Amino acid sequence: MLLKKVSWLMLMVLVVGLLAACVAAPAPPAEQPEAAAPEQAAAVEEQAAPEAQVEEEPVAQAPKYRFVMVSHIGSNDPNMQWLTKSLDTFMEKYPDVETEYIATNDYSVQAHVQLIEQALATNPDGLAVPIVSSEAFEPVLMKAIDAGIPVVAFNIPDQRPKEERIPYLTYVGGDEYLTGLLLGQDAIAKAEAGEIPMPTGVVCANHDAAHQGLKARCQGMADAMAEIGVGMEDLFIGAEPEQARSTLEAFLSSNPDVNYIFNVASWSSPWSYSVAKDLGLSPDVDNEGVTIITVDASPIALEGIKLGKVLSTHSQGFWLQGYLTMEWLYWYHTLGYLPQSDMLTGPTVIDKNGIDGWIERVRNVFGEEYDKQTEAVWD
Repeated sequence: MLLKKVSWLMLMVLVVGLLAACVAAPAPPAEQPEAAAPEQAAAVEEQAAPEAQVEEEPVAQAPKYRFVMVSHIGSNDPNMQWLTKSLDTFMEKYPDVETEYIATNDYSVQAHVQLIEQALATNPDGLAVPIVSSEAFEPVLMKAIDAGIPVVAFNIPDQRPKEERIPYLTYVGGDEYLTGLLLGQDAIAKAEAGEIPMPTGVVCANHDAAHQGLKARCQGMADAMAEIGVGMEDLFIGAEPEQARSTLEAFLSSNPDVNYIFNVASWSSPWSYSVAKDLGLSPDVDNEGVTIITVDASPIALEGIKLGKVLSTHSQGFWLQGYLTMEWLYWYHTLGYLPQSDMLTGPTVIDKNGIDGWIERVRNVFGEEYDKQTEAVWD
């Protein structure tokens, strides 16, 4: 009986132990996912990031308009720099316009008409032309106008009455008659002040007898001198230095009363100076001898004034003549504007007063070309 009780007791102890072991045994840890390597994490982030937007550069569009300036001023004339640089500035402001500058160094009215015809054959959107000869230019310009191509006159207008002139949109430039008149009146005022000799006779040295703008300059000077009872003669000297010097020498030798020379192109003024000096006519700007007047804010003219070899010159606003001409063609096309009057850009008389400022401004336009054009010219 006792043995049976012990057996039951041992059995109960064993069962209690097993139950305790089951309760106390910890559960095995749950598996943790393996940490991703830094490179893998970066790759995942890169794949998850939104795709970057790459901005494409705008494609330059072809110009919408093409304007052609058919000029009488070739590369042998320093004033071409004013016009071509103004066209460059215009195209920077109006990138939808292409401008072209056409000229020749072997100038004649007939060659100019041919250049206009060649430009017209390319069907431009506008023409800019100096009216060197109204009669010669009218047929070809009327052909352009009748074809719907707008024309702006620059530098030289049609000198005829408005109802008779070529029906271009407008004229942008100086007044050539006023140029001669104001330069003449300025010289007379300086003579009356005792700065230079009083005029006793004047010669207008003209290199192009067919150029109506140059003839207008001569007429303006003649009218200024007529106010004090002094006569003026026109003299065709040509554009070749040796021919011009020979012609001037013969004229001055035969006309000792002439003490003023008006060169209607600045590049011919050193020829007049050298001839007068060789003849012993004392051409420096002082109170004796011959006095030389010329035109345009060119390096040659400005240096002549600075050196005391030229009395005065003028500015006709060449830069504006290029820029405003193109702007009126542009406004005509884009806004339908029609100018109601001509646009005068000059003249402004230039003399020794303020000459340094003029030289600085012109140097900014011409750069190294300024010194090239004046090198040994006034020696």
